[in-house]
Amino acid sequence: MDLAINKVLVAPPLHSNDTRPARFTVVEYDYGSDIVVLCQQDRKSPKKPFVHRIGSPIKLTHCSATEYVDWHLFSSESQSFSDVAHVRYYRDLWLSQNIPRGKPKTIENFFKRRKKLEKKVEAKQRVVNAFEQIAQRKIAFFNGEIPTKCFKNFAKNLGVTYDFVWDTLSVYYAFGQCEAAIIPATGNSGRNTALPKNARDAERRFPKGRGRKRKSNNQYKRVSNEEDHKDVNTFLKSNFGNTKYFSLKHLCKVYNAEYATKLIYEDDYGRKIYDYIPEKFLTISQFKTRLFRACGGRAKFEKIKQGAKEFRNKFKVQTSTVMKHVVGPGHMYEIDATVLDVHLISKYCTEEELPIERPILYSVVDVSTNIIAGFHLSLNGANAEAVTLALFNAMSDKEQFCKQWGYDYQPGDWPCHHVCHTLVIDRGAEYLDEAMSALIKSQIGLASIQVTEAYLGRAKGSVEGLFNKLNKSCIHGLPGALIKGRAKAKKDPSNHATYTIDNLYYILIEEIIAHNNQTILKKKVTQEHLANGIRGIPRELWNWGMEELMDGGKKVDPKTLMSALLPKKKASVSKTGVMLSKEGFNYQTSNKQFEELRQEISIVQKGSEFEIEVMALPSWNQKVWLQMGTTPNDIIAFDLADSNELLKNLHFAEASAILEEQAVFASDARHANSVDDSIRVRKQRDIAASNREKMRGLMRSEGKSPAKGRQANTKVDRFYEAQNNANTVCAAMNDDYNPQAIHN
Repeated sequence: MDLAINKVLVAPPLHSNDTRPARFTVVEYDYGSDIVVLCQQDRKSPKKPFVHRIGSPIKLTHCSATEYVDWHLFSSESQSFSDVAHVRYYRDLWLSQNIPRGKPKTIENFFKRRKKLEKKVEAKQRVVNAFEQIAQRKIAFFNGEIPTKCFKNFAKNLGVTYDFVWDTLSVYYAFGQCEAAIIPATGNSGRNTALPKNARDAERRFPKGRGRKRKSNNQYKRVSNEEDHKDVNTFLKSNFGNTKYFSLKHLCKVYNAEYATKLIYEDDYGRKIYDYIPEKFLTISQFKTRLFRACGGRAKFEKIKQGAKEFRNKFKVQTSTVMKHVVGPGHMYEIDATVLDVHLISKYCTEEELPIERPILYSVVDVSTNIIAGFHLSLNGANAEAVTLALFNAMSDKEQFCKQWGYDYQPGDWPCHHVCHTLVIDRGAEYLDEAMSALIKSQIGLASIQVTEAYLGRAKGSVEGLFNKLNKSCIHGLPGALIKGRAKAKKDPSNHATYTIDNLYYILIEEIIAHNNQTILKKKVTQEHLANGIRGIPRELWNWGMEELMDGGKKVDPKTLMSALLPKKKASVSKTGVMLSKEGFNYQTSNKQFEELRQEISIVQKGSEFEIEVMALPSWNQKVWLQMGTTPNDIIAFDLADSNELLKNLHFAEASAILEEQAVFASDARHANSVDDSIRVRKQRDIAASNREKMRGLMRSEGKSPAKGRQANTKVDRFYEAQNNANTVCAAMNDDYNPQAIHN
């Protein structure tokens, strides 16, 4: 179960009538701990937070019943505490457009009600602030160790009652430890007014309608009723998902078209004449009210409209930060990919410019310092190979990498060459489950991998923020950049492409080193940083934190690191060498230790295949590697076998395509050969039948011993053969070669 501060555990229904199951808010939780502090959500009868051991049954008091519920029966979900009805009502009281118009007494009552609520909120805020400032008092409160006398003295000093303090703190921790938690769930804003049952009941209860008169006809608006509410519910369930959404006004039109119009008549030409039904027609404001109530609030309406993932990505309020679970630099890396907004040209242009596809940038960012630990550019789309090389770049020394792309690297420019403790990825297809599992099992030091929801960018906020910054500071200023809002009359940006992939590597290295050495991060600076004179710059935060908080970090030599990161593939060992089971490529090695093993396998297995796991680069088929022991020196390299000469020096995809083409050709050839074989046998049988017909009536031996006189019988046929050979030679020497005439 995914636990974090302000996650909500939802209990299963206790019985068939339990329509609102109990909910528990995670008040305190340290990543990796087996202890969590929970608090049941109940405004009417607040419950105190309690310490609980993860996995143990939870004592549940709900629906006038108390029982223990198994931990695995609870489900986890995210929660927004700031969009419930009473919170929206409280905030609306401070918006000037919501001040009522009319009699002075009405306006006076409005301000009195607002002032009363404000005083109550201020009192609750004083209680929370005073309590949070007391050292260790929160832990004592969770464990039930604060004496009643102390609580009463605390309440007396604040000028409130004991019950007020107890209820305020319980509700505060149960509903998110945020401003919304201390807003009272009181105040009649008209939301609880019972709707009339139908149009007739509405007319009886409100003969003059409700609200101000219409300006057009000086009439009151029709009062909506329960039947309208049911119709909007039906519309929400049956039509909303299939309706292209433009605005609430458009939705109101669609609703009225279906539920508030009727066919009057159809003329002789088939034209249908419609009119609206006054007792069914809803105004935009009425439809909006009914729709939001049917959805369960504006937030849930947005969730239905946007989809659950998009809603969490755009609208979810922040209740805690990922830094709560991060010890220091190198503890948690985030990796993600984006298609860069710039077009490139091929570096092999000779006679004309050759624009190529936009590259994908894989970036690895350290959560603690926002330093960019590494990156990789891919022209082959999103794939496991790009993930491997991006992580290798992030966890290895950068000097040779920078020099490879022409950057004059100075020691300390890019100090990131450490293995992280936790890696955050999404559910992209390139993050292979087997590869990620093997990465954790390896001995490089990576302890865990957190998987976020796919297409939920805010779950990896550090790396997503990097993409936005790179676009604004660098990418969008390059020739060939793809910028939104381009005038249609202008050329496509691909026609302005100027840089090659090598140029882009150099540009990004410069930008990343500048980011690491110049960016100011105010939110990452702590009091400890200030005490040690550390500025809020990624590289300074990294260098200080790595030494003071992470004991120098975890470093691994390149060979060990690459062997842990490389994707693994199944291969079979046989007399001919090593063959990739899926692709069909053969490999051989001169390593004596492996050849002895292969010899033993071929004898013991007696011709059957023996399966091993090798390391391979997905786009390159020239070599694979095998880990024979536990040290980097035990890695054996295999070269593509001579029998695969056709596949050498090709991209893996091209080589696979050739093998596939050869397999298809071989399959077609086998089928064609099988057909030809059948036809040839048929002709042979026809010849045999013809000869048997000619020999019908001739004498033949009936004995089982070899036929006699075979040598004498051959004389005539030998003479015929000699004559035929002579005719062939003579015809060739006389420039009159005609095998058919000779044969005849």
